[in-house]
Order: sequence, then C-alpha cells, then structure tokens
Amino acid sequence: QLRGMKLIKNNDLPPGIKIDIVEEVLRGRVGSFLNVGGLDDKMTLQTIAVNESPAGIPLIFAQDVIHGFKTTFPVPLAEAASWDLEAIKRSAEIAAREASSSGVMWTFAPMVDISWDARMGRVVEGAGEDPYLGSQIAVARVTGFQGDDLADSHTILACAKHFAGYGQVLAGRDYNQTRISKRFLHDYILPPFKAANDAGVATVMNGFNDFDGVPVSASKYLLRDVLKGEWGFEGFTVSDWNSFAEMINWRYAENRKHAAELAIKAGSDVDMISLVTIENLEALVREGSVAESMLDDAVRRILKLKFKLGLFDDPYHYFTEGLEEQVVFAPEHLQHARTLAANSMVLLKNQQELLPLNKGQYTNIAVIGPKDADSLSLLGAWQAAWNTDGLVPFTEGIANAFSNSKVTYAVGVDGDPVKNKTEEEKALALAKDSDLIILTLGEGFWFAGENTSLVDPKLPDNQVALAKKIKALGKPVVVVLATGRPLVFPWVRENFATILLSWLPGTEAGNALADVLTGEINPSGKLPITFPHHVGQAPISYLFKETGRPDTDKGNVTRYLDAPNRPAYAFGFGLSYTQFKYGPISLSSSKMRPDDTITATITVSNVGKYDGAEVVQLYIRDEFASVTRPVKELKGFEKVFLKKGSSTSITFEITEEQLKFFNQDLQYVSEPGEFSIEIGPSSDTTASVSFKMTSE
Repeated sequence: QLRGMKLIKNNDLPPGIKIDIVEEVLRGRVGSFLNVGGLDDKMTLQTIAVNESPAGIPLIFAQDVIHGFKTTFPVPLAEAASWDLEAIKRSAEIAAREASSSGVMWTFAPMVDISWDARMGRVVEGAGEDPYLGSQIAVARVTGFQGDDLADSHTILACAKHFAGYGQVLAGRDYNQTRISKRFLHDYILPPFKAANDAGVATVMNGFNDFDGVPVSASKYLLRDVLKGEWGFEGFTVSDWNSFAEMINWRYAENRKHAAELAIKAGSDVDMISLVTIENLEALVREGSVAESMLDDAVRRILKLKFKLGLFDDPYHYFTEGLEEQVVFAPEHLQHARTLAANSMVLLKNQQELLPLNKGQYTNIAVIGPKDADSLSLLGAWQAAWNTDGLVPFTEGIANAFSNSKVTYAVGVDGDPVKNKTEEEKALALAKDSDLIILTLGEGFWFAGENTSLVDPKLPDNQVALAKKIKALGKPVVVVLATGRPLVFPWVRENFATILLSWLPGTEAGNALADVLTGEINPSGKLPITFPHHVGQAPISYLFKETGRPDTDKGNVTRYLDAPNRPAYAFGFGLSYTQFKYGPISLSSSKMRPDDTITATITVSNVGKYDGAEVVQLYIRDEFASVTRPVKELKGFEKVFLKKGSSTSITFEITEEQLKFFNQDLQYVSEPGEFSIEIGPSSDTTASVSFKMTSE
C-alpha cells in the first residue's frame, strides 16, 4: 500500500477537487510532488511511476527549502543584510545538501522579488529593495542550490520567483494587483530574474499578481516574449499554488478549461495543484485550441531537467538510507549558521557604547521579552522542518556566553490582558534585580511571511508599554529587535541608546546574538531595505526621484506636514563597534567613451578601537537623462575586513553597462552626459565626484 497517502491528502487540494493519488501516478498523469514525507514514501511513489506507469517517467520531489532545511539559517532578508555573497551561496549549498539527503530534488527558492513596502510581510523571503544587490544575491543562491552538476545528488533545482512584479502588489497586500509600468518592470523588477536566468536557474515560478491587466500566469509578454524569447530561458515554468485556477477569480478566465488554455498558451509549463491542465489539456489539443507544439515544448523542458537530474540513469539516487542523519545539523553547518546570523545583524544604535559587553562586568542579566517564548519566530517563516529541533534560544546563547553570571528570562507580555499584567510584573521584578537587561522585541511567528500583510507594521502596543516600564528602571538596556520586515518603532528608537537588529536568526539564534553582544563578532550587517519613519511613507526606497519640487527647496515642495521625508534608517545603513574613515574618491579619468572603463578608487581606514568589517558601497547618479532617473543607484559594493589602525584601497570599475537604463521606447541604452560617483557606508553618503561619458 502507498504509505505516502497519509501525507498527500485530498483536503490539501482546491475545494471540491478529489483525486486518487495512486491511480494518477499509475496512469502517468503526475510529474512531480510537493511536501511528500520521508524516503519510504518517496521511494514508493517513484517505484510506481518508474515500473508501473505507461511511460515509466521518474517523478521530481519538491519542498519549500527557503533558508535551510533542518539547519535553519537567518531568513533571506537577513542573509541579504550580510552583503556576503559567498556566505549566502554557502547557506544555499548546505540547504541543498540537507534537503537532498531526504530525497528533495527541487526547491521553490530563491524569491527575487524587489519590494519597497514594509506592509508586505513577504519581504522576509527576498533580498530587499535594490535590483543590483538583489541580482547578486539571486546568482549566489541559484549557484548554491544547483552547484556545477544537477546530476550530483547533493544539488537541487532552484526556482526564481515570483515572475514578475509580485513585490510591488498594491498597498502591500499579498495576492493583489500591481500598477507598474513596463519601464519600471524592466528597470527594477526584472534584473534579478535576468541574473538568475544567466546563472542557469532551472525553473521559474509565476506570481499571484497581475501585470498590465493580465494575471502573470497567463502573461504571454512575460513568459514567451521576455523569459523564453528575449532571454532564452531553457528550464520550465511552474504556477504558484493554484494560480492557474485563480484566474477565474480574477474574472480573466471564464472557467477551468479556459484557464488551462490561457496558461499553456502564455508559456506556463507546470500546474501546481489546481489540476486545470490535467483535466483539460488533452481536449484542448485534440480540438485545436492549443497547438500540439506548445505541449511538446512544455514536455521537452520538463524531461530535459529530469535527465539533467540523473533520474533516467538512476531514479533512486536521491534516496540513500541513513544519509539524512549523517548530514543534518552537521557541526560545520551549525557553525556556518551561527556566523552568518551574527554577520547579518545590524547595529542600529550604540550611542553610549554599551556594546560590546564586558563579560566580567555583569553578574545578573535579565533577558526580557516575547522572543524566546515564541521560539518558532526565531527560525522565521518557511522553515522546511516546521519545528524547533536544534534551536538555541536567545537566553540559552547568552547564558552560554556569560557562564559566570546569573541569566534569567521572563516573557513580559501576553496577548491576554489579565495574563499580560502578571507576565509584566514577573519581568519587571527580574529586571529590577539585574544589572543588565536584554530586551527582546519584535514580530510574532505569524507576522512575517506569506499572507501576513499589515496596514501598520509596528511593534505591538503591549511591547512598547513594557519597554517604557523597562526604560523607567534606569538600568543599562540592550534592545534586540527580532523581525522579518522593516518595523516602525519610534518610541523605542528615540528612547533607547542601544538597539541591535537581530532579524529572525535561525537555528543558532542565541549563540549568534551572544557573539555580537560580547564582541566576538563585530556587527557588520547593512540594511538591504529601507526602514520607514512612519507607515504612511510606504512604499519607500532610496531609489526615489528628485521631482520638479524636491524637498531640498523651500516653499511648496514634495513633503509631509506631519512627518519627515527621510526614513528612520536608510538602505545600506549599519553601524560597527569601530569607526571607518573614507578618504577622497579618485577617478582614473574625468571622461569615458561608451566602450571605455574608468576606475574609482578610495581609501578606507579603521580609525576605531576594534577590528571590523565594512561594506563599501558605490552609487552612481545620472545627472540628466531622457526619462526621469533615481537620485542614485547602487552599482557596486565590497565587504572588507580591517584590523584597527589599518587602511585599504578599494577600486571599482565603471563601465557603460552600469550607466544603462530603459528609455521611453523600452530600449536598453546609455546616454552621453554627466554622472556623479558616491562611495560610502550607506545610501545616505553625499560626497561625490563626477565624470562625463561622451557619445564616441
């Protein structure tokens, strides 16, 4: 009997749809499975497909392996804050190795959507707001998952998602419409997908959104014209969960048969769960509504990847008994998770230089706040294992580091008003007896991920109330902010001198936090996404345009009456325990021709008291163009480690490619004119030099 039946339930299917899983595999009508359990279940299904179905075509087994399998790394937005491409690639390699040991061959990652909206909880799954940084991280993750050879059973198929525009959904609401132009699409949204394609990504997933009035599952422009046409994508496309059938809800498809027709004609190859193609595709081809060549193209793409996975040579080579136990939570995997989590943390404020903490100075440390009690949230959304196995909570990690101190914990807050008073009293009692308070605040488990849009992404009121009472005690306090999206927290930001953004750090959360608090690792994270001052600023990005009445002028300018234009924390921002000094920028030439390369060189010095790493960021501004352009764009970065008292010279190459954009006719062009170069620690940098590009 098929043991997998207990894991593949009919109630997981769309309403009103019931199928016999065994019968469908026997008939060869299933090509892949999502979320099948252990090796035994996968082996049973594969055996039926290979030995008993008409064509004997092996199955692919997929799972959402987003930021680790059982060893859970920081959420993807946090990984992006490390600006460490090799480390991000390594976490994808480890995730692939652990997942493949359980028979997983395909993941639905990386999400490469560009988003500027803190209201959208799904920003947690991407790399932030910038197309250049997002493109670099897309390549790192794709190559990490897929390696050099897909037939290697330690690698898995990657999937770039959600194609395209999903990060720009209206009002930050998941599954919503978009209102973006084709030029915005090409300038800001498509670059990470193009980079993933150039890196050889095997699959691409459609979004739940529409673009230019068409649900993207049926967008011929996106799928056939751009992806498969202009870019020459060789893999296959897959719907998001039930997105083909949801075209009926969009009132774009008349019925399920029409939805299947629209999807296959547009260039969508694989139907995830809606079953509209399995019900209708044969009839659509026989009656001539869908050309057989379209079906051939989809089948060819899928079979090609099954060959590349080595499944026709050995359909069972991903199923090695006992391998998972040897691989998951391997010491080197945990060490990488710990180091990457620490290097992803962003020091937002350290006004009194309380950090790094002296281990011998504090004898009674109170860890206060909801994060350890809500331990799943430390792992973040889209945990492949969906449990807390191996998790090191904040308090445990701090206790490990401060072994000669008393370390106690209290949750401090509760959703129930009666319990909240009791929990608050317990927390304040511990805090009063302590000589150091670690106040852990942030989002609960269900507030950062898919379908977690918020109209007001702020710290919960009861957490702010607790913070006010902790502040009143007059004790040294380190605020640790654990979140998967930009949060609005004005009172905490203005009233505490020490704030560390830990994100949702993963399995090694506590040890990584302790490493940063004690200075074992000097924080070097930089924000990959802007933190707004107020939710009313969302969507917000450093990629804004000057407008006809810039806020640098006086009088009637583009501004708010009740809040500043500036964000709370800018893209690229992040402090260190040490200080870095930037020298003047030196250009190799003040002029360049389209086929030239010039260089920009700067000296960066560590003038502080600690060794540390700095992310040196290159921004370019087009001073005049045939379409309105952002005030600056990230075009390069380098993360360098400097011992205290040392300096290094960093050189960036500048080519015509970095100056190109899509003009009014959607031509990817560069234009002669003046450009400004800024190099600094964040997008807030202003010191610049300029050069001119000539027409010849």
